[in-house]
Amino acid sequence: MLGYVHILISAFFFCLMTVFVKLAGQDISTIQIVFVRGVFTLVVTYAIIVYHKVAPLGQNRNLLMARGITGTVALFLVYESVQRFPLPEATVIQYLYPIFTALLASIILSEKLTKMIFAAIILGLLGVYITLDFPFLIKTTVQYQDTIIALSGAFLTGLAYVMVRKANNLKESPYVIMFYFPLFTVPLSLVLMGNNWVDPNTEIWIYLFLVGLTSQLGQMFLTFGYRLLPASRASITSYVQVPLSVVAGIFIFNHSISINFILGSVIIFFAIKIVFDKANKLILEN
Repeated sequence: MLGYVHILISAFFFCLMTVFVKLAGQDISTIQIVFVRGVFTLVVTYAIIVYHKVAPLGQNRNLLMARGITGTVALFLVYESVQRFPLPEATVIQYLYPIFTALLASIILSEKLTKMIFAAIILGLLGVYITLDFPFLIKTTVQYQDTIIALSGAFLTGLAYVMVRKANNLKESPYVIMFYFPLFTVPLSLVLMGNNWVDPNTEIWIYLFLVGLTSQLGQMFLTFGYRLLPASRASITSYVQVPLSVVAGIFIFNHSISINFILGSVIIFFAIKIVFDKANKLILEN
């Protein structure tokens, strides 16, 4: 059960990260936030690697490089989809990634995909859809190019998480796995940012520091979670981030609470409960 605890803690920190990203984004661009976050992760993770006396480039370098590139491209596609779609719709498409994760894990890692787990994935996605007030229900015209970008971001997110699981299976250090992500994110975001750097004031620097800290903690617990859990179960548990983000919006940004939020959250937690119960059953059987 420790793996599920790690994923839940990860979701909590990623939820806080989105809050600080939103606050910082009031004055600076998203790409600048990604760059500063990447630098923070690069420096802190390298310091941890040095402290633990771990080889920073690891043993399975081709896999680690593929994970870094895939995760970086996924990140930028997800951010691009947020620019092209309203946030609820972009979020629903992005949360297709547990389906891709489960399918890819069954192919690449030979993880067993049971009907119960697949049903929990679909149920969790339904909960996300309801929580976000039924996106796409009214809007009938969707640009194919925008949809392809969003779906590609979700697919590559699932692929990146499967690579994290595979690297963990090969006994790579979680810190080395984390280290490869900013190795590609930082230079790419620096190129894309160009000359558009804006000098943050003290308040924005504090938000940026908190973005870096919460994303570092979120990524660390996520990596440890994928070390202990099959990729499909870990990805389902991440659905909890959606209601957590809505709760943060209610308390911090004065968003209103709705019956859809309550109903969708109940469905999400029920989907996660199915996964927990399945895990407990396997533990008892063994």
